[in-house]
Amino acid sequence: TQDLRERGQRYEKERVQVLDHIGELESLVNQNEQLVARLETMVGVHSLEGVQVGIGGEAGRRPSVFQLASLDKAAAQKTEADLFDETELRAYNLRTIDLTEEAKDVQQRLKDVYHFNGEAEYFWSSLPTVVPVRGWVTSDFGLRRSPLTGRRQLHEGMDVASPYGAPVVATGDGVVTFSGRGGGLGQKIVIDHGYGLATVYGHNSGLMVKEGDRVRRGQIIASVGSSGRSTGPHLHYEVLVGGVPVDPKRFMLEQL
Repeated sequence: TQDLRERGQRYEKERVQVLDHIGELESLVNQNEQLVARLETMVGVHSLEGVQVGIGGEAGRRPSVFQLASLDKAAAQKTEADLFDETELRAYNLRTIDLTEEAKDVQQRLKDVYHFNGEAEYFWSSLPTVVPVRGWVTSDFGLRRSPLTGRRQLHEGMDVASPYGAPVVATGDGVVTFSGRGGGLGQKIVIDHGYGLATVYGHNSGLMVKEGDRVRRGQIIASVGSSGRSTGPHLHYEVLVGGVPVDPKRFMLEQL
């Protein structure tokens, strides 16, 4: 009947709105959970991939419990008589409640991880979480074939290509422990961030800080160059934990 058809159309409109709302909630919770898992790994609240170095790790995205695509496909196959399914509405309502509880849990975990260290404000400002220079990654951390020797070896940092003279910034607060010519890395800077953390910036064309200087996250410390053993203008960037090189991307909370 006409009345049944109109009621079905209203129901379908409301169903789509509910799905959209749940999808937005789920996306937000997933993003925040990825962030808090990454932060927990950084400070050593837990370790991932069976590696416990206290800092570092890659947080994985947990699969969605609520499969929107599947529901939409199933809904497309419904008949008008099936549109008034109170069980489906209850399921949507329960999922919304679950997402609310998950959001509260993530919020509490964020509070816990922030206060994990007694010097919370200083600790978080010291972590090397921003990108050191804008550009494109030409070589990641890990085993690679050296562009200079052709032999397979461990690349202890990441190379970011950028225009000659582009500004290089400190990725976290700390103290400069070296600023000068450093072998194959040419003009390089080393910053001690405390907590066993240090960062290295190599192949620079100019150095704006000297040994003993205290620097802040985002402060310009050098300019991109091709000094040392280099095939072109780029920044070689390393993160060391207890003197051991780790993948810098494990700390970055922004995209290159």
